[in-house]
Amino acid sequence: MSSIKDYGVWKGIPQSFTSQTLQQDDSPHITLKFSDGSDKTREADINVASTSADHRLVYWLHRQWHHPITKTLTSLDQGFHPATADNGSGTALSLDYIRTKPALLDLSEGRVLPNSQSGPNNDILDQLKPILNDAIKDEANVYVFGSDYGTGIHDVHMNQGNDASFGNAVGKDGALIFHYKSDGHFEAVFLAFADQRVPTDGEGKPEGDAQALAQVAKGTAT
Repeated sequence: MSSIKDYGVWKGIPQSFTSQTLQQDDSPHITLKFSDGSDKTREADINVASTSADHRLVYWLHRQWHHPITKTLTSLDQGFHPATADNGSGTALSLDYIRTKPALLDLSEGRVLPNSQSGPNNDILDQLKPILNDAIKDEANVYVFGSDYGTGIHDVHMNQGNDASFGNAVGKDGALIFHYKSDGHFEAVFLAFADQRVPTDGEGKPEGDAQALAQVAKGTAT
């Protein structure tokens, strides 16, 4: 049984966000507030460091993202939508960094980044803040894949390849996808923890010969 409960996608419009560093919290997050057509403000809790010994994240950014699932996303009403099974068309409401076809990303193109460090454009907060600010300014639609907890969503990252102390699942990976109103383009952000390992088996657990993403990710996504 999957340990990733109530998985799906929440559609809304980003409004504001706050961010944390490891100096402020031992499990820091970006908290993205967004509206979804209801009378409540929703939150997406986005991990920006791991609680493991290796605190780093692996990050993939596509500023011009093209994938068949975007056609399914644009037809959704605002609000939370439970996942639907992958039928092989790439249009199901579920994401899998390894198995979705056509591929969501190239694992080798990820950047391995710390939570925060001095200097420009060299940590995960430096990368995510401009993306979120742009989306807020444009009033873009945001599609947050992860685990619904009633008033918001978390597990907005890869949810497989973990050791036994964390949950694993197939077809239940998290992500942030933005659809810009100004020109109609899509952007996608995918996140994972540096010590998560691939490939994974049918339960999302690391295979015997699996490697840490910190070793697999060697490039820079564009």
